Amino acid sequence: MPRTLTALTGSRTLRITLVVCVLGLAGLSQATGGQKGPLLHLLPPENVAASTRADLRARMDRHGNSMSTLVRAVVLLDRPTVSAIARRIADEELLARAGSQGLDRWRPLLPKEFFIEQDALRSSARELVEAAAQGESDGVLADRFGALTRTCVRCHGAYMHDLPVGPGEPLVR
Repeated sequence: MPRTLTALTGSRTLRITLVVCVLGLAGLSQATGGQKGPLLHLLPPENVAASTRADLRARMDRHGNSMSTLVRAVVLLDRPTVSAIARRIADEELLARAGSQGLDRWRPLLPKEFFIEQDALRSSARELVEAAAQGESDGVLADRFGALTRTCVRCHGAYMHDLPVGPGEPLVR
């Protein structure tokens, strides 16, 4: 039974596609250093004591779960869930509010930028709540979510690399 030109072309295209995919996966594996998947937690920071890291772990695990749920809700344009999760992040998931007694406990243990970004997180989360609740456009929702996640990356950077706040040092830039 002779093969038609369409069958040969389709078969050849399929083979080329498979080769490209295999090469792409091999390249991706090498680009990630052979890691099986993304990190699940931050690596241990340079300047934060092990006891402080342990105290933060449960809080940050909850925050990580909230952020994962928020990503899913934003991508699915589930505005009621976006609003609820962002509100919880703004109201409940902060380490210590400025002026609270809890801040005095954490202040000498963590970098100043950590607290600055925490305040930015609260503000960004509230803006995301408003965008979702008021039915702002998808683009505005994306921009507000981007602003919120930017604070996460900056806070993680401060936690990982900056020095803890000195005694009596103000928490302003």
